[in-house]
Amino acid sequence: MGVQVLAGSWRAGLVGAFVLTAVIANAQEFKPEEVVTLPAITAKNRVYVMDLAINHIADGKLHIVDGDTLEYLGVLGTGFTGQILLSPERKEILVATGYLSRGQRGKRTDIVEVWDIDTLKFKYEIPISEKRAMALNYEGLIALSSDGRWLYVQNATPASSVSVVDLRNRRMVGEVPTPGCWAIYPAASNPNRFASLCGDGTIATVTLNDRGGVASRSTSPKLFDADADAWFMQGERHGGVYYFVSFKGELVAVNVDGNTAKIDGKWPLVEGADAQKNWRPGGYQVLAIANGRLYVPMHPDGTEGSHKYPATEIWGFDLASKKRVARLPGHEAVALEASSDGTKLYALDGEKGELVVFDELGATPKARSVQVAETAVQLGAN
Repeated sequence: MGVQVLAGSWRAGLVGAFVLTAVIANAQEFKPEEVVTLPAITAKNRVYVMDLAINHIADGKLHIVDGDTLEYLGVLGTGFTGQILLSPERKEILVATGYLSRGQRGKRTDIVEVWDIDTLKFKYEIPISEKRAMALNYEGLIALSSDGRWLYVQNATPASSVSVVDLRNRRMVGEVPTPGCWAIYPAASNPNRFASLCGDGTIATVTLNDRGGVASRSTSPKLFDADADAWFMQGERHGGVYYFVSFKGELVAVNVDGNTAKIDGKWPLVEGADAQKNWRPGGYQVLAIANGRLYVPMHPDGTEGSHKYPATEIWGFDLASKKRVARLPGHEAVALEASSDGTKLYALDGEKGELVVFDELGATPKARSVQVAETAVQLGAN
């Protein structure tokens, strides 16, 4: 018995010696990772993943990923429910956000932050109204006029209004009440004009004067029935019109450049056998346009309330012929965006926070993915 104990102790000591030797050897070979700060981001195709970080919502983030290599390029803090927009020339990142002085309590401060898009360095900030809507990341809750002078920020108290920020003079100049209406769609041909979707199925149009005040208002006739077939709030501007899609899959082109918004055309996305299976759009950012093609995340067996379902498939349509030309794997996408050169389609798996990149769009595009975010429902791209 005593021999067995001695033998066990000897074996334990021998194993311990081997482990100690291995640890010493590894320690001698270990080289600490060198942390460096690059002077600027140079990637051609960049994807911007807006991360609400809902489990610690005061600490939102914007993740920047290389759309070609999937390399993680950088991150910006975006505060409490920050809404993000890229400047037209893609030189700045605009963030409409807010902070409490004591983190979870204290004085509230709402601002527009401006960051350099290449170096991710802070440039300046502009105080705005504390009425700023604290909401999920949606296109249309922050928008720029066509000349880049006015920045429009959606407010909710819950009464809706729009803050008008003069970026040239770096100050907020006014607030436009928009009762019963939501989201902002700037006109392409008139930098002083924007439209907003209204719950009664109309579209409101507001024209500003040169000081940012209201010069005129108008309301369109009823263009959709929110009870029978509501529209997703995302309006994707292309070729002088905004494209909207309804919960049941009707695509509508809307012109907001005139004094009153009007429909320029509409057609169904779902026909024939697919209609029998009740395919419908779903998600949060449901339209992306690349090289004359429009992409929509779709799911079968659609019902009342399924408009937030992730994609089973992603359908591609030729805008000229109004025909479907592609059916891509869905990757549980809740948001779509296209690269600025139109060669790539980006999709966001909202549950996994995973970015999916479709390369060389065609009949059988390649798909690559990388996990990026916590709670994300919106993408941007340069």
